Amino acid sequence: METVSLSSFNSIYFTSDMPDVAVSVPSGAVKSHVVMSCNGETFFDEMLWPSDGIITLRELGELMEPLAQSHLVVSLTIQAQGMTEEDTETGALESSTSTVLFSRADVGTSAAEFYTSHFLSILQGDKVTSHGRLEYLWYYGQDDATVTAEYDDGTTGFFAALKSGGTSAYTQLDVSPDFYEVNGKQLVTYTVRAGNRTQRFVMDLDCPDCAPILEFYNSFGVWELIYCTGTHKVSPEYKRSSARFGGKLRNYRIEETRTFKADTGVLTMAMAAWADDLFRSDLVYVVNVVNGQVTNLDGGKEVVITDSKSELSNDDDELPRFTFSYRYAQRIQNVLQMNRVGRIFDNTFDHTFN
Repeated sequence: METVSLSSFNSIYFTSDMPDVAVSVPSGAVKSHVVMSCNGETFFDEMLWPSDGIITLRELGELMEPLAQSHLVVSLTIQAQGMTEEDTETGALESSTSTVLFSRADVGTSAAEFYTSHFLSILQGDKVTSHGRLEYLWYYGQDDATVTAEYDDGTTGFFAALKSGGTSAYTQLDVSPDFYEVNGKQLVTYTVRAGNRTQRFVMDLDCPDCAPILEFYNSFGVWELIYCTGTHKVSPEYKRSSARFGGKLRNYRIEETRTFKADTGVLTMAMAAWADDLFRSDLVYVVNVVNGQVTNLDGGKEVVITDSKSELSNDDDELPRFTFSYRYAQRIQNVLQMNRVGRIFDNTFDHTFN
């Protein structure tokens, strides 16, 4: 792990790649009063003793991760004041402030270089999408975003991307393909640009049914959607506890667990590497489909991934597809889909499944 001096700790860092910080104890001091604050609120205030005149603050990324995750972008200030044995201040107060960005990925470059040239996703290639789907992109900053759409007749359309959320520090775009469809033409691809960032979407013209549709927190702490096109199964299990009451055997407790088994369908190699972010996510929701349209997170049920298989190889005939199991996070597993009467699965299934 890289170590920097406190005086040079004034850059932009991801939580996944924060350096250790070395604090020098001034002459005449035997310890240092170290205070760390996040967005102006103190969360660390301790007297620390040096080794060979140096105090090293380690694992700052792990310390900052919960704080950065809740805001995505935070300001970290470290102050150090030399102290005598009698707790008298000595030497100048050292202070340095850095910007910390949430990340659980080793991006292989500096945070400043990455966030100015990439959207907040580990996807490194085209994303396959289809009519009726929601698609989001996130990035740090407020750069204007544009969309270039290409159609089956060789023509091109230009659009302003819809800013659907964010703060002064980052931006969320809604880049769903339906925004760029034109009567009489078939949308084939579209490319989103924001500053130096580029993401290309390729249309699946077969418009396959999707189940499940899952929304998950990715490695940068923002929402992404994955549309599974393979087989979807549900396997309820019941644990029954019984005893005799009045001479008759009764079930006095029945515990139900509904386990769903899903298949992503065939993926491109780029999307296969990206899909692993679902399996490492700590917050996943089933997304609703209402009147044939994907809605946002509201009303979706939180689920927990309980098992996954995501093997990849370099075989020429490799067709990557992943399988995984999930269950509802809540205790009550008997979930009614009131707007999908008679359906046997969750509400991501198209009517053609029944």
